[in-house]
Amino acid sequence: MLLRNLFAAAALALAAAVLAATAARATADGPDYFRVTGVTADDVLNIRAGPSAEAAKIGEIPWDGDGIRNLGCQGAPSYAEWEAMTEAERRDAPRGWCRIAYRGIEGWVAARYLAEGSAPAQEADAAAGTAWRFVAVGGAPALGEAEIRFAADGTVSGSTGCNRFSGGGRLDGTALVIDQPMATTRMACADAAVNAQERRILDALQGRLAVAYDPFAGTLALTSEATGTTLRLSGK
Repeated sequence: MLLRNLFAAAALALAAAVLAATAARATADGPDYFRVTGVTADDVLNIRAGPSAEAAKIGEIPWDGDGIRNLGCQGAPSYAEWEAMTEAERRDAPRGWCRIAYRGIEGWVAARYLAEGSAPAQEADAAAGTAWRFVAVGGAPALGEAEIRFAADGTVSGSTGCNRFSGGGRLDGTALVIDQPMATTRMACADAAVNAQERRILDALQGRLAVAYDPFAGTLALTSEATGTTLRLSGK
């Protein structure tokens, strides 16, 4: 799972783990990732706000889209049952919906247009222990050599562009949770702007942080629920 790889694979490659329970009671059956199937090259697969063709369209996936995170399906045979069916049985089977995450959008797509897909390349990079570089802090370009790493034992460490920091984190559904303030070195930051950046990073790296991963751009966004600050990261 992408979120699980945050610690289990020694780096952030999260965008979203299986949702623990949705209002629709979807279950995370089947592969970790889907690809689009059965959509012509001049068309797209719509992402809906709910598991219905009548729900509002909130995004789309190209006809050859891959790396689509599986967050659980409902209203249809399980993935294993579907794979074992004949074509005739599939035609008669109920059509369900799957909750997915794709390029920062979470929503629902018709299950009949999904097949087992591949993990984004960035996830394989993360397994090698890739550091993530801060590219923006609260919408402002990051200053200095600010970076962050996530270790398999739950350690979160890095640099604010001035001081080093370290602490511990855990996963809670699709959120990253950091229960205690980061421990830091205490070097004086000569630049006032870097000092302000440090405060924003350390304030954001506490409590719950929503996670949004874009496998195409190779970027990760962590948004603090407490401060509203978004830390935008890029794989180094």
